[in-house]
Amino acid sequence: MSLFHHVIEQYSGFENAIEIIGEPYLDAYCDKIYKTFCQEFADNSHMKNVEWMIRIFHASKKMTLSALFFTQSEELNGKNFKNLTFYTNYYSLFHALSANLILCPYLPLKKVRRISHSQIFADIDNYFVRSKIYDKDVITLLNNLRFTRELYSYHLPLQGTCVDEKSDLSPDKLTSCLQDKIKLILQISNLLSYMCYFAWEKKIGTPIDQYELHSEKVDELFFSFIEHHDHLGSHCEIDDEDYRILGNMLNKWQAPMPISWFITQKVCEELECGWEQDEGYCIDNVAQFLSDAIDAI
Repeated sequence: MSLFHHVIEQYSGFENAIEIIGEPYLDAYCDKIYKTFCQEFADNSHMKNVEWMIRIFHASKKMTLSALFFTQSEELNGKNFKNLTFYTNYYSLFHALSANLILCPYLPLKKVRRISHSQIFADIDNYFVRSKIYDKDVITLLNNLRFTRELYSYHLPLQGTCVDEKSDLSPDKLTSCLQDKIKLILQISNLLSYMCYFAWEKKIGTPIDQYELHSEKVDELFFSFIEHHDHLGSHCEIDDEDYRILGNMLNKWQAPMPISWFITQKVCEELECGWEQDEGYCIDNVAQFLSDAIDAI
């Protein structure tokens, strides 16, 4: 049984990926990615183990951000918030694709810690379009969303719009294009996390408890992902829930695991608890959308 067939038989999901890409090609792709992950874990390194737990958590946050912006975009579109609709559409796609890159085993950690708005075009093209996971339409959509976001961010259209409502750059058209792509992109991140997990099980299998030997490097890596600094170096903010959840992953789970196993229970539940509810946008939409997209249980 192929790895991909094992995933869909045991855990379901990935309907959009199968429909768009095809199961035979996904079989071959998963085998290739799995072998690369096996090479990642071949040296049985504690730091490599820690790295991929952090990368998987970081990707789960990006996926949640993508879902947050996408569901907010659905709320804004049609309510005359044209500039904000372009903004939320763009960041939904940017964060979804960022999660892909964070979990791409061909990219070193230093390259995915901070993903550039410009470099993402080349990286998605190189590792996902050329691999025939995505077609060129994804790059075109990213380009169009970035252009309209910048257009509405830096130029005030005095008549309310700079683009023809019938053009490919209209809010309705871009939102529709994003709807066609976003679930596939989220499913690919989840699939990459499964391949990481299977490779870890094959090459390591039991938790590596060597924190005392590598505490300084582990702490440095840990804080490099949860600390946020301002441009002038005056402020450093640490999200308490990032600290708690990622710390628990490293201390208790001690192994990378598929994102759909924890994203709605761990990440989205904390988001729902901390986000003030009112009569407007419902934060519960995020977990519902992610559950629908990746079949999180």
